[in-house]
Amino acid sequence: MNAEVEDQIRAAIRAKAETLREVQPLRLPSEPGGQPGPGSGTQPRRARRLRPWIVPVTAAAAVIALAISLVLVRDIPNGRVVSPPRPTPASGGVPRYYAALIPQGKGITWNEVIVNDTFTGARLATVKPPHGSTFTVVTAAADDRTFVVTAAPIYKPPGAYVAHSWWYLLRIAPGTSSPARLTRLAIPDLRVLNFDAVALSSSGRELAVGFAQSMSSPVQLRIYSVTTGKLERAWSTRDKTVLGGGGGWPGTNTALTWVDDDRALAFSTQSRGFDRGKDEDVTHETLRLLDKSAGGSDLIADSRVIWSAQSVTIYRSGSSQLSCGTTGGNPMLTADGKTIVCAAAKNANPPTSANRLIVPVRWTLAWLAYSTSSPTVARTVAQFSVEASLLNPPGVDLLWTDSSGGTLIGMSNGGSFPGPNPPPPDRSRWVVIADGKFRQLTTVPDMNYIVSIAW
Repeated sequence: MNAEVEDQIRAAIRAKAETLREVQPLRLPSEPGGQPGPGSGTQPRRARRLRPWIVPVTAAAAVIALAISLVLVRDIPNGRVVSPPRPTPASGGVPRYYAALIPQGKGITWNEVIVNDTFTGARLATVKPPHGSTFTVVTAAADDRTFVVTAAPIYKPPGAYVAHSWWYLLRIAPGTSSPARLTRLAIPDLRVLNFDAVALSSSGRELAVGFAQSMSSPVQLRIYSVTTGKLERAWSTRDKTVLGGGGGWPGTNTALTWVDDDRALAFSTQSRGFDRGKDEDVTHETLRLLDKSAGGSDLIADSRVIWSAQSVTIYRSGSSQLSCGTTGGNPMLTADGKTIVCAAAKNANPPTSANRLIVPVRWTLAWLAYSTSSPTVARTVAQFSVEASLLNPPGVDLLWTDSSGGTLIGMSNGGSFPGPNPPPPDRSRWVVIADGKFRQLTTVPDMNYIVSIAW
C-alpha cells in the first residue's frame, strides 16, 4: 500500500479521536441579570472532543448514501438475527419527556432548553437562558419531571472569556398553565470552562459534578445537595483517563451514573494508544464503582473496577472489533447495578482504490450488554448495518437506559456534518429498544443539531 495513502487514511480516521487545541481563557463582562462576573479566567484540563451527533466539526467530502437496516438480536450471546417488527409502543418505563439544549442565534449564539414529548416530538416548553448566558449541560432525575441545567456566559468577541458556572433547577408540569419553571440553585460557581460529567441523582436530591480547573489540575468529583447547595462529598485524582479523558468523546451527562438507590456512582476510564509499528489504535476502557458512604478522597483508590474491555483498530486493513471502545462513548451501569450497557461499532475492510476515503464501506453499529456477574461476555441487544465512508464515518451512541437495562434509548447517524441542517443520510435517528421490539422516535427538525439531551 502506498505510504501516502496510508497516512491519509490514518489521519482521516484518527481525526475523530484527536483532541482539539487548548482554548485560552476569554473575558466576558457580565453574568445572568447583567451583574459583573467575579473572578479570573480558567483553562480547561483538556480540550473536549465532541461526538458527531452533538456538535459536528468535520465536513463531509461527499454525501454518502446511507442504507440502514435494523435487526434485533435476541438476548443470546451468539446474536441470532430476526426481522425488525413494525413500530409499537415501547415498554420498560421510557420517560415521556426529555429536555435538550438547542443552539439559537447567528454569529453570537446561545443554547435554550426545549422540553419535548419523547414519542410524538410535540413541544411542551421552551426555556430561554437568563440574560447574558447560555445553557451548557442538562441532566435528569428519574421522575420525568425534574432536571438540572448549567449555564455559562455567552462569549462576545473580542476579549478574553472568564469561565463561570451557574446552576438551575428545571421542573416541568405538563397540562398546567406553567409547564416549565426555572429556579436558580445555591450550588456554587465553580468557574470551570468545561465539565467532564454532570449527573442528577435518581431522587433529584443530589448533583454529581466532575471537572478540573485546568489542564494540569487534578480531576475532581463532587456531590452537592440540590436543595441547599452544600458540598456533601469530594474526591480527586491525577489519573487523566477518568470520565472519558484519555480516549473517548466524553458525553457529559452519561459519564456518571447513579446506582444502588443513589448510594453509589459509576464512572468510566478511557485510554488510547497508537502502535506505529503495527499501525494499530488500542483503546482500553474500564467502568468503576464508587461507594458514596465509604471513606477516603482518592477517586481511583476508593473505587473498584467492575468491568473492562479493550478494542483494536487496524488502519492497514481498516478493520476493528465490535466493542464499546471503538465509539468513544460512555458505558453505563444500570441503576440496579447488575448490567453494563454501551454502544459499539466495527468497520469492514476498505477498498484498495485510490479514492478509498470516500467510497462507502460496511459498518456494524450495535448496543452491547454485559452482566456484572459475567463481565467478559457481551450480549448483543441490537445492531445496524450501515454504508458510509471512512472520511465521513457513522456514529452510534447510548443515551438512556432504564434501571435494569431492559429498555434503551439509542442514537445513530450516517456521518458528521458541520451545521444545523445535515443532509438526510447524516441526520440522527433515535430509537427505543425494549422487550424485543423496536420503535423509531419522531425526529423534530432542530434535534439534528443539539448540545445536550437528558431523559
